[in-house]
Amino acid sequence: MQEKKSILKHPILGEVTVIRKPRTRRITLRVRGGTICATLPYICPTALLEEILDNNIENLKRQVAATRQRVIDWDFTLKSPCFYLKLHRSSNNDTQITGENGAYILSCPATTDFSNSDTQQKLRNAIKVALRHRAKLILPKRLAQLAAHHEMKYSNVSVRDSHSRWGSCNTRGSISLSIYLVLLPIELIDYVLRHELCHTVYMDHSPQFWTLLDKLCGTSSKELRNQLKSYHTDF
Repeated sequence: MQEKKSILKHPILGEVTVIRKPRTRRITLRVRGGTICATLPYICPTALLEEILDNNIENLKRQVAATRQRVIDWDFTLKSPCFYLKLHRSSNNDTQITGENGAYILSCPATTDFSNSDTQQKLRNAIKVALRHRAKLILPKRLAQLAAHHEMKYSNVSVRDSHSRWGSCNTRGSISLSIYLVLLPIELIDYVLRHELCHTVYMDHSPQFWTLLDKLCGTSSKELRNQLKSYHTDF
């Protein structure tokens, strides 16, 4: 039995992407890029999903608004302590991105049609190249600094285009970090890196894990965790 994907049209929330998986045991909802996605067991009644959507309308509407992708146009900028990008009108017909020290220029032809969905995707892909470039320069180095400071070890680190999570750590101590971390304030970047370092000791979110993370953060990690929830990966 294979995964099955369909679209449910909700009268208030609009289109909901429905993914049925044979091994899934419960209904989960997530919102990314302004789109609601529901993952549910293969034989789960659609009526049950509709009931859950109806009971969470206001919360889902807030999440959709918060994660809706911004339109990239001449006024588009990305700005954080570690990353800055703006658009520039180019005199030629090429779209290219240049930059150093965390400051990038995305040059586009003056005739660029920003209303075209293919153009939006092309520009978004170009920005991801800059994000990956910056992330590879600073995240592994900062992780190594924090690991040395806290006398902790990990096996290796990779930087990926991950939307679902800011970071992860497997049982072998291999840490994966999202390129979108460079869009966060520095204290939240450090929080995520320390979070993953703690997973090299505790693979769960047990009380011992949070106690260790609080120690590494020098304060209650709950406040930082709550701050992180206000950020999303779809720029």
